[in-house]
Parts: sequence; C-alpha cells; structure tokens
Amino acid sequence: MKTLRTTILDKYLIREMLLTWAAVTIVLLVIMIGNVLARSLSRVTDGVITPDVLMTLVGIQSLNLLVTLIPLGLYLGILLAHGRFYRDNEMSVMHACGVSWADIFRPTAIVGVIGVTMIALLTVFASPWSARYEQQLKQQIKEQSALTFLSAGRFVESVDGKAVFFTRDINASRTQFEDVFMVRSNEDEPPAVDVARIASYQVNPENGNEYLVFTDGQTSIGNAGEADYTITRFKRQGVLRPRSEQQEPRLRTKGKTLTQLWHSSELRDKAEIQWRISIPLAALLLALLAVPLSYTSPREGRFSKIAIAILIYIPYANLLVLSRKWISSGALPPWVGLWPVHVLVIILILYLLSRRLGWKWVRSAWFGLPKTAQVAG
Repeated sequence: MKTLRTTILDKYLIREMLLTWAAVTIVLLVIMIGNVLARSLSRVTDGVITPDVLMTLVGIQSLNLLVTLIPLGLYLGILLAHGRFYRDNEMSVMHACGVSWADIFRPTAIVGVIGVTMIALLTVFASPWSARYEQQLKQQIKEQSALTFLSAGRFVESVDGKAVFFTRDINASRTQFEDVFMVRSNEDEPPAVDVARIASYQVNPENGNEYLVFTDGQTSIGNAGEADYTITRFKRQGVLRPRSEQQEPRLRTKGKTLTQLWHSSELRDKAEIQWRISIPLAALLLALLAVPLSYTSPREGRFSKIAIAILIYIPYANLLVLSRKWISSGALPPWVGLWPVHVLVIILILYLLSRRLGWKWVRSAWFGLPKTAQVAG
C-alpha cells in the first residue's frame, strides 16, 4: 500500500513540476523570440539579410536560446510548483501523512534528470549543428549580390561597404532598374557617382562576374571642386562587380563537435568543453536548489521567492560566463575550470537544507552517515 501511495504521489509531483516548467519555458521563449525577431526585422529593413532567410535565422537562434532557457525554466518551474504546494498546504498534508523529504527530492531529481538529458542533447548535438548551419547561411548571404537586397525607393549598401545603390523602380525579375543612383568608393581610387535612366543586371556565366549596364546617364569621378574632378556622359556603360574569391570560413568554436574540441589544444576549445559540461550540471543543481528555496508560509504567497531565486541565478550564470572567458584568455587554468562556481552552489544547497531540516538530516541524506534524528517538515 505504501508503494502504491508513493507511486501516485511521485506521478502527481512530477506532473505538476513538468507542467509548470513547460509553461515558464514557453513564456520565456516567446519573449526571447520576440526580441530576436525584432532585431532580425531591423536587419531585413537595413538590407543586411533577405526576407526569405528571416524565419530560418530566427529558428536557429531560438534553438540556441533553449540551452539557456531550459535550465532557467526548470529552476523557476520547480520553484513555482513547490511554492504552490506550500501555499495550498499540500506540503504540510504530505508531511503529516509520513512523506519524508527524500520522497520530495526523488520526483524532483527525476524532473531534473529529464532536464539534464534535454540540455545535454542540445549542447552536444543540436547547438553545434545550429551554429555550423548559421555560419554557412551567413556566408551564403555574404556571397550574394547586393542587388538581392534592393527595394524600390531605398538606399542599400553593399555587403563590403564599397557601394551604395538607389533605384526608383524595379521590374518583377529584378534585372532592370529605373532612375538609378550608385556611389562607388575604393581606398586607392577617388569616389565615383553613377546616375542613369535605366540599369540592367547581368552575370557572366563563365567567371560569375556581375555587371550593371547603365543606359542614358553620367559618371562623376573625384571630389567636386578639385582639379581632377571629371564628369562623363554616356549612352551605355557597364560597371563590373567582380565576384571575390571566398575563402573557406574558419569553423567557430560553438560549431565544433566534442571530438574536435577534445583533440584541440586551444584554450577557447578547452573552455567550450567545460561550458558544455557545466550547462547540464547547472540545470541539475538549480533543480535541487529550488526545493529548499521554495519554502514559504501560506501567507507569503506563491511568488514570494521569485526575486531571491533570480538574485541567486544571475550571479551563478554570470560567474560561469566569466570563468569561461578567463579560461579562454588563459587567466584561469583549464584544470580549475568552472567547477568552483558549481561548488559554491552545492554549498548553498547544503546550507539551505541544514537551515530547514537540520545538519543531521543533511549528513545522513547526502553523505550516508547514520541518521540520529528524524526531522519533520
């Protein structure tokens, strides 16, 4: 009978924590996706990316956001779920019926393991893949012609920053432009301004060079008022935009696999290994921390510990990021790594448990020492 009661209780606690965790994570993800979408839309408006790749980039960046949001959502979800147990006096009833703190920690640990598994899959497989895909996509965007980003009535700058183009109207195939204006600038050459009634876009199929063929216009070279300033009127003139030789971009640290990171001697790669191990571990520690931190009296309310939880989470996350940067720069030895930050959180968990349950219970539960006293909840 006791086994049946414990099984039902475990299912109930796990279900409540999973639902709250999912709700918190979804809310945080929607907020962050809104910020990402706003920034991406501004890049579309500025002509940096095309609208057809907008949602792809937002999806990739959202996948990377989950690495941070899942631990935070797990932390706050368990905190809110346990806070509701205290607010509705369910926790007092469970303790009065003989439910021990080990029975409370067990379903919490199960939920924590689920979170750790999800985050481990993200950090080991999904996140590196998304980083590689995002790098390839940005490289493709960089190789595209500036004319891809043109829209009528707007000044658009080329990716290399050496040309600014304006047109009043564009045909449906985006190969002919009316009332065009283009400014070209190179370091070793005077600036040139091209104005024409019509311009057409052509590509040499043999070498991939791009041409703008202007019709009925003029070209001004140099700075107005100087001796070398010239104006040339033309009936037809072609401007070459050579396709630059693109080198294979170096794979970013975030996109490397664990095997590549493990065989690398660079400090950045060693710091990345530590980071990928620390994120799942941090999620488990936050899940365990939420249990003693969630204790509230019925009068305090369900959300009374949210501020304290955030004040603990922010230094924890910032110290992890800071330690990672120290390892990358060589200020912190790789063998020290991010472990001291996790040890501080473990000490905090033990301290909160000792205040709530007594040190004797903590020793028996965590270190396997004989239990000399049974602490009631």
